[in-house]
Amino acid sequence: MPAPSRNEARGQEAVALNVLLIGLGVIGTVYGAHLAAAGHTVCVLDHGPRTDDVRQSGLRARDVGTGAVTSSVAEVVSNPGVETYDLIIVAVRREQLLAAARSLKQVSAAPCILFLGNNPHGRAALPADLPGPTSLGFPGIGGTMVEGVAEYLRISQQPTTIASDNYPALEEFANTMHSRGFAVSRTPAMEGWLAYHATFVACVAAALYRCGTDPRRLAADRPILDLMCTAITEGFAVQRAAGRTGLPKNLAILHHPLLRPLAVRYWATQLRAPLGELCFAAHARHAMPEMVALADVVLAVVGDRPPAGHLRRLLERRSVPTGA
Repeated sequence: MPAPSRNEARGQEAVALNVLLIGLGVIGTVYGAHLAAAGHTVCVLDHGPRTDDVRQSGLRARDVGTGAVTSSVAEVVSNPGVETYDLIIVAVRREQLLAAARSLKQVSAAPCILFLGNNPHGRAALPADLPGPTSLGFPGIGGTMVEGVAEYLRISQQPTTIASDNYPALEEFANTMHSRGFAVSRTPAMEGWLAYHATFVACVAAALYRCGTDPRRLAADRPILDLMCTAITEGFAVQRAAGRTGLPKNLAILHHPLLRPLAVRYWATQLRAPLGELCFAAHARHAMPEMVALADVVLAVVGDRPPAGHLRRLLERRSVPTGA
């Protein structure tokens, strides 16, 4: 008797999706490789040398934690209007969002469009004339590209988080990633989640820039680490006072004012681990314009509201990371 298919194993409602990827960095590569490995059809939008590599070798991702390699075939398409897609995943840096949105105008039908990445302004940052319903999310991985392979680490403290929008393609995406071993969380407050997360990421990146983007150096520099943790706590407090919801519970607890010594010790440990390089330093090093822009957004939200002196001191300093 033949073994049940992956879709049958997940339930009769599971369907194969036709997926288009826009953005082939670590995030697009990892999620695309796992979607294709689960039986979905994955296409990638043609964009320079990276897609040339995908044409030849497919989507390749290696889980640094387990050593498992996922390698999947993906079709490279130049015109996204030729095919009909169920789901489009946009996994680009914040400054590339508008260019990616222009590509979407060629798309036919009305696919669900999932934006995965730093976007503190939420839907307000997206054009109003997109061809289908939109949803927001954030990946639960970090990593770096090495010779065409996405070397990534799953972040146990941060599941893949997506809005609780009720779109069938989005439900299937969440089910598929769960079946591939990814923790997945759904939230009705995704826009607030992204705004809080931007504060957190901007503070970590700013602290790394003061240490040449060396996570071990930051782990050993307690004054900067203390400044980083205090700044995160202040940024969260300002947003909570303004009525914003969506702060991840684990970050809310860790960055409670009374737990700052614990937070400092915690991040010192994490920054010395592989997570420090793969999930923080690598991105800070390769996406400095995005991180600086995030810092500017956070500063604009905070303004002159107290208590935010440490946050302003950390984020207002502009320094080019040495050795980057």
